[in-house]
Amino acid sequence: MYSHNKYSIPGVLLFFLFCFSFITVKAQVIENGGLKSSVLAIQDISKKMPVEKLYLQFDKPYYSLGDVIHFKAYLINADYLTLSTHSGLLYIELDDNQNKYVKRMMIPVVSGTSWGDLALDENDIPEGIYTIQAYTNWMRNFGEDYVFKKGFYISSATERSMLVNTAFSVTNNNLQATLQFTNLNKQPVSGQMQLLVTDENKTLYKTIVSTSTDGRTDINFTIPDRTDVKHLYIIATEVSTETSGRSAVIPVTVNRPEKMDIKFMPEGGNLIAGLPARIGFKATGEDGRGADIVGTIYNSKQQPATTFRSIHKGIGSFEFTPQAGENYVAVVELPNKTTKSYPLPQVKSSGTVLRVTAKGNDSLEVTLAASPISPTTYYLIGQARGVVCYAALISFKGAMIKKTLAKDLFPTGISRFTLLNAEHQPVNERMVYINHRDDLRLSLSTNKPGYTTRDSIGLNLQVTDKTGNPVKGSFAVSVTDNGQVKPDSSGINLANYLLLTSDLKGGVEDPGYYFSTKTHENITALDDMLLTQSPVGYSWAAVFDPKTGQPAYAAETEFTVQGKVTNLFNKPVPNTNVLMLSKNPATVMAAQSDDKGEFVFKGFAPVDKAAFLIQAKNKNGKTANVGIEVNEFKSPVFTSATEPQAPWYVNTDTALLKNTLSHIANSKINTGINGNSRRLKEVTIKATRIVQQSKNLNGPGEADQVLDQDDMDRAGKLTLRQILQQKVKGFTIGQDPPSLHRNNISNRGGNMGRITYLINDKEVHFVFDGLDLDYFYFPQRVPTPTGLAGNGRPRIAPVIDEDWKMYVDGYLDYFTADEIKGIEVMYNSQYTGSYVDKFLSPTSQISSSAGERYAYIEITTRAGLGPFTKKIPGTYIYRPLAFTLPMPFYSPKYTARNNTAPMGTDVRSTIQWSPNIITDAAGKAKVSFYSADKPGDYTLTIEGIDLNGEPGYQRQKIKVGAK
Repeated sequence: MYSHNKYSIPGVLLFFLFCFSFITVKAQVIENGGLKSSVLAIQDISKKMPVEKLYLQFDKPYYSLGDVIHFKAYLINADYLTLSTHSGLLYIELDDNQNKYVKRMMIPVVSGTSWGDLALDENDIPEGIYTIQAYTNWMRNFGEDYVFKKGFYISSATERSMLVNTAFSVTNNNLQATLQFTNLNKQPVSGQMQLLVTDENKTLYKTIVSTSTDGRTDINFTIPDRTDVKHLYIIATEVSTETSGRSAVIPVTVNRPEKMDIKFMPEGGNLIAGLPARIGFKATGEDGRGADIVGTIYNSKQQPATTFRSIHKGIGSFEFTPQAGENYVAVVELPNKTTKSYPLPQVKSSGTVLRVTAKGNDSLEVTLAASPISPTTYYLIGQARGVVCYAALISFKGAMIKKTLAKDLFPTGISRFTLLNAEHQPVNERMVYINHRDDLRLSLSTNKPGYTTRDSIGLNLQVTDKTGNPVKGSFAVSVTDNGQVKPDSSGINLANYLLLTSDLKGGVEDPGYYFSTKTHENITALDDMLLTQSPVGYSWAAVFDPKTGQPAYAAETEFTVQGKVTNLFNKPVPNTNVLMLSKNPATVMAAQSDDKGEFVFKGFAPVDKAAFLIQAKNKNGKTANVGIEVNEFKSPVFTSATEPQAPWYVNTDTALLKNTLSHIANSKINTGINGNSRRLKEVTIKATRIVQQSKNLNGPGEADQVLDQDDMDRAGKLTLRQILQQKVKGFTIGQDPPSLHRNNISNRGGNMGRITYLINDKEVHFVFDGLDLDYFYFPQRVPTPTGLAGNGRPRIAPVIDEDWKMYVDGYLDYFTADEIKGIEVMYNSQYTGSYVDKFLSPTSQISSSAGERYAYIEITTRAGLGPFTKKIPGTYIYRPLAFTLPMPFYSPKYTARNNTAPMGTDVRSTIQWSPNIITDAAGKAKVSFYSADKPGDYTLTIEGIDLNGEPGYQRQKIKVGAK
């Protein structure tokens, strides 16, 4: 039985049910090898591969550039939801909408909790859609389903920003869009707009339109077949006005009724002829969101069998008994008043069904039935969070079996019932949600009946269990201004994530809805939703595979540097002395390789910009004939991000607009501007970034873009090509015109267009330590089989398109950031001129207008030997990802001596963030802070977990009045 006290569980209770007579015969459990082996296999894999869950609590639901994302991490053991000590390192990535990370951080985890912040630097992060992905190295063993994900639209708002109201309609493939543009003060934007329709990969349509006096314009566009409308955007840019260049990226919301998708999922998995069935369904619009529907089920004779209607977000269920030889279809009424037919799953002539329904508040009724020709022996397994809570031998003797189980056998959350056949193959499966309402009771009381602006606010936290007993636990409190931050009442929180959404594949739309009230509709909607979902976790094939349980990724309890010493034949070299040296931080550590050639350094923390020289020496004290491999952490490649988020300025609400206006006002204050003063006289200071030992022909740092040593340190082990792709503006792959010859000996040669690297519209020359890489390139030419040219010599074939690119990629992929001091980009003619003069012949300079056709990238290597740098044997430069430690949350203190800042300058959207609140033995803790300058309502959000694994979540409001 699952006990509330997680540390006094008596073990897994096994029930052997001789179901024909409904007699429990516990003594036969040991004698039944099949049932016992099933349970032991589950226990074994749970022991070998304990699952971790990770949840991040944020201070608010959305952010702007220049903001700081504050978060608290809860690392939880999935079985009993206790704070985990299995892993001690946590990785957090901020990924763009192409699933490429723009920021990555590593933070230490102590006793299952940690907290930190992530600054949204305007220089590194463009406006757009981003996903935070968080995981431990151990979690990677279980696939992407266990990675925590949270999507944001990070905005870049200025006084020049536009607001857009949209209305879309679709007839067949023709899209009609009405767009209305206004300034932030709601004044219409009139003039010409360039509109581009794009699917992220290419432009589908381009036009220039004029907006009316109220800022409106219409666009009609035919959507090409096979277009992914989830990534369809309109990019609107002002032209021919004083504010030319203002733009807005507008997601196109397309929901063609005929493109609606409906999935029907029988309870337990199958429709069996003659056996009563309950079928869950989920209707999804073209935009990927749930769509409510009504419909009728018809048999092959066009006779109605039953009707159905969705309850919430297109999800619902219905019951009927399928008949042998019949094919059923669902006829659904679409929003455009037409109908469409969807086939139901095929009716099987034989098999089993599994149904689980609530019976009162304290019991479950499990119903099992089998067709007459089905096998008779099965195993029923009931588990929660990977722990077996119930097991039974099922013997069908032609009768329907019903068994009542106490809900107390299972904990709060999702329970998973599986019917296995004698070969341990699952034939039916069903998930149900059990709610003992044992989540923590959280309350925040105030120290005064009311508050004014810039007032001292004291909150008293009280946490108890469901019986009113005080509990100790770890919590975090955020306080946000309702005038700027709209609370996300339907999203995930710690409680519904741990107990619901983290156990389901693909996420849940509006998870908060299922727990907002305890009405019959909410309970039914939750059960229907589980009928349509798939569980995360191991597959049954893996449970009974003896190879399962060998993790590919180790749990990291602390930061270590691990590697291997090898010889010329890549064989391990045991008993070799290995040194690790660093100037900053000052480090000298020694280790010795074991019999497998492996070594490890530990007991220290990585700091920012740290670089370690790791050196191995053979028995003679030399580095020759030995090599070093370091197990550097490689970030996983995620296959999917969260659902696209709409920009703040599209169909914005009042709270979002207020947040934006406050952000702009705050930016003014921080740059010496307030609402009544004039802008301070601008002084432009060019801070030249210098690359040491650069061979830049213009002088070090004299370039259009410079990536210096700090940039290389942050790039870690990225290859040169990855750095250029991520950091150099306009760097891309394209095709050059056939007429171009790249240098005085035309090494790229040929008579056809070539695949090459470009910066915007200019071809790139790569220069390493003053040596042009093109100079060493000679295209391979071979005679064609057509014979001789007119001069009697073999006819020369044209150069293959990708020859030059393959040559260059060999160097771009060879060098990594730790071998480079800096990169300088020459694009404009003021910087490219000196390179053209040196590397192109006078004829080539004139014929190709080289100053306008070429860009140059100067790479300064550490060795300074050009593109032919050789790595030193037996050494390895290791630049670890540094620990990112949290900064104190800034909260002003308005005391009598410290209240001189002008009113109107404190426009915080997050009023307070307290990530490390520990309740005492009485279940109490205190939080104090000062209110800001705007009167209004504050939302207090508290989340956390106690030592026994019970989560809690609470939201309430306080009012701040004007002085």
